[in-house]
Amino acid sequence: MDQDIGPQPLSDESCLSFPSTPTTERISRVEQSKEITAIEDGSENNDTCLNSEAICQVREELEKWQMNILKLEKEKSDLICKRLDAEEKRKQATNHLCQLNSEHDNYKDEFLKEAKSCQEMLQEKNQKYIKLKDQLVELENDLQRKQALCDSLCTKFRIKLKLPENNIKFIKSEQSVPVDQVGDEFLNVKCIYTILPKMSVVLQNGQTLITFEDEQVASRILKNANHQIDLQSEKIQVKAQSIPSDTMQQFEIHLNISMKKIRVSDIPNNLPEQMKDKLEISFSKSSLGGGEVESIKYPASSGTAIITFVEKRVAQRIAERKQYPLVINGKTTCWLTVEPVMGSYLKKFQIFNGVSKRSVLLSDIKSTMEEEEMQDKLKIHFQKPSKNGGEVEDIKYVPKDKHLLVYFEEDPAEK
Repeated sequence: MDQDIGPQPLSDESCLSFPSTPTTERISRVEQSKEITAIEDGSENNDTCLNSEAICQVREELEKWQMNILKLEKEKSDLICKRLDAEEKRKQATNHLCQLNSEHDNYKDEFLKEAKSCQEMLQEKNQKYIKLKDQLVELENDLQRKQALCDSLCTKFRIKLKLPENNIKFIKSEQSVPVDQVGDEFLNVKCIYTILPKMSVVLQNGQTLITFEDEQVASRILKNANHQIDLQSEKIQVKAQSIPSDTMQQFEIHLNISMKKIRVSDIPNNLPEQMKDKLEISFSKSSLGGGEVESIKYPASSGTAIITFVEKRVAQRIAERKQYPLVINGKTTCWLTVEPVMGSYLKKFQIFNGVSKRSVLLSDIKSTMEEEEMQDKLKIHFQKPSKNGGEVEDIKYVPKDKHLLVYFEEDPAEK
């Protein structure tokens, strides 16, 4: 700390003053030395002016000033060092700031480039999105059209898998399996039903269907569409055309009939927790045609159960009865419906258009002649070789205000 200590007066007549500026420090020291010497010399000559106490005070004051000077010089050196350090730090900060500005400019350029690239990619994605959206709309429309077509075809070619309850007569067995054979492959009876369609056509009034023995005769008749028929009483013009074909289906129905399982329905719901045991007791009675039960699948309150027997013969024997008594506490409470467990699926499904090569449809027949007489006249006309005719196998004429449904069978010659 700088101390501002003023000089002490030496006498009433004279006093000493010291400069306080750093530029006159050395001069002050010399002058002080001279003054001190002069004082000391004068003290010898003039003891009345100065005393020893004043000299001591002056010396103490001088030492204090010297200490202050040294302290100030040290502070000056520290300040100079600090200023140099500050300048060095300022240079480093300036360089770092320039580097940061350069990096900022580089990052800014990269950011602008990336932003431009992202904008271009975004525009490209938007265009692609619009195209995909248009394609999606087209595909949805196409899907709706195809779905409508599929629904139409499903309606047109719908097949009921449930077979009618008809008595079926088996004419042969391709493979006989003994009942006592064991193994999974012997647990089902496999049946195959081939469904063969019949081509049909509806004959309206004024139309005639002629079937020739030779298909070449029918082909010659069709080449000349218009024919004049002499009925003796009149002559009429008829038009010959081929039979309009319709789409038909041919397929096989495969049935797997279980030899150990039966389906039981119409089960009452009065004992839901005990019904499974009651069923096993009832169907185990040999006096009613039952046998040992292997397992029962009975979802609660479903009214239907699948019962599997240990022996194969039991399921067939019970299924033939169609009705089976439910015995509870020794009494028959109700009758259950029993039937074999069957699995079915289609194979060899074919869609085709039937063509009748030996038949010709005659239309636009305008006459009041009786049905049988008209058939004879037409048969005579189309059997004449001069009229490009040939042997007639069958003929059917539909008179006025009538119509007829005609079925075609597969030609034995083409089998």
